[in-house]
Amino acid sequence: MKKLQLIRRISQARCHFSSLRPNLDFDYLLNPDLKQEIEQNIKSRKGVGDIDVLYSTWKRIESLTQDVEKKEPITEEQFQKLWDKLYEEALNIPNTSHPTAPLGDESNCEIVEEWGEKSSLKKPKLMERLVQAWRTLLYSSDACGERSYFLMDSLARLEKALLEYAYDRVLENGFAPVIVSDLVPTQVTRACGVQQKEGAHAIQYLLTDEPDTALSGTAEMGIAAMLQNRKFKKSELPLRLVSQSRCFRPEISRSAAEAKLYRVHEFYKVEMFVVCTPEQSEKQLKRLVDIQKNIFKGLEIHARLKNMSTEELGASAHQKFDIEAWMPGRELWGEVSSASNCTDYQARRLNIQYITEKGELLPVHTCNGTAIASTRALITVLETHQTQKGGINLPKVLQERLGKPEPHRLKFQRAAPLS
Repeated sequence: MKKLQLIRRISQARCHFSSLRPNLDFDYLLNPDLKQEIEQNIKSRKGVGDIDVLYSTWKRIESLTQDVEKKEPITEEQFQKLWDKLYEEALNIPNTSHPTAPLGDESNCEIVEEWGEKSSLKKPKLMERLVQAWRTLLYSSDACGERSYFLMDSLARLEKALLEYAYDRVLENGFAPVIVSDLVPTQVTRACGVQQKEGAHAIQYLLTDEPDTALSGTAEMGIAAMLQNRKFKKSELPLRLVSQSRCFRPEISRSAAEAKLYRVHEFYKVEMFVVCTPEQSEKQLKRLVDIQKNIFKGLEIHARLKNMSTEELGASAHQKFDIEAWMPGRELWGEVSSASNCTDYQARRLNIQYITEKGELLPVHTCNGTAIASTRALITVLETHQTQKGGINLPKVLQERLGKPEPHRLKFQRAAPLS
């Protein structure tokens, strides 16, 4: 009997909580022929997860369900705790890694493609320094805490234009718009791959009075919450969704270049999400990346596409591509977009399935990708298109949206005082 079937049978016979359990692939996780492969994958992905503990927990459960005369006495509560441990350890095992994902840390990422021209401006300014005289960017830690900011006048309009531009480009590619909640259960964020290490810096905001509820770090989580426990007909897939939302992240800067607007605690993002069959997911990931490339090519910036290494895949991604833009004022490559194929990692944890032609229920695959993130898009566009005299020559796609009388320049005016 397959391990997954055995696990379900034992769980149903001895406990009454099997319906609450995620549909994890124990036939894969507990296959002794694959144990070394899984162990190597864990090591290549920052070592999160312990396959040996998973095996030892399962063997203990097996011993307690076999040979009634020899098994040790155990209470129902103790038996349930063993099941809790089995699933807890299984949930910690990361997704598999695509064969083409480079092994190791970020320095091993593969540059797949590069496009656009680098700015030839001598001594380009930081975006924040560039707009300082325009008084369109304010920082007020008294109002909202560290890393809070206010965009006003032309800068606020430019952010809106960037978000609308990316959103419309995604809609043109057949995505259905959705609006999702910015509050999501931590069970969903973990199912999406957010893993908080004990003693580590917080990676999500939790509500004080509702510790099992988090502020969403991306619309991917809100969409996942909306789709959990859903069943689709195969003919309904792929399902393509797009959402614009506020994203909340307790980020910390790793260098002076990441200060100010580069790494903030909240920003807007346009997120793409795809539900598909296993046979479709690689093609859908490529489609997401193509959309992202076209968005940033339209902004006329210098950028590159990277095939991310195993240590950069997080827990959920099987394969991941990042787009980095050259930010002349900062003199660095900054990540502005990311796309991942999560295969069935999220779907198994959220019970998202599809019905095959034979009537079987199987986990779907999910893919996600950032169309645009507001603050880093602002940095990239303004630092790239600044002029020697401190003006901005915007790309055509933004000129059209802002509708300025002067076609090649965005005028910044002093904002009226806030009252």
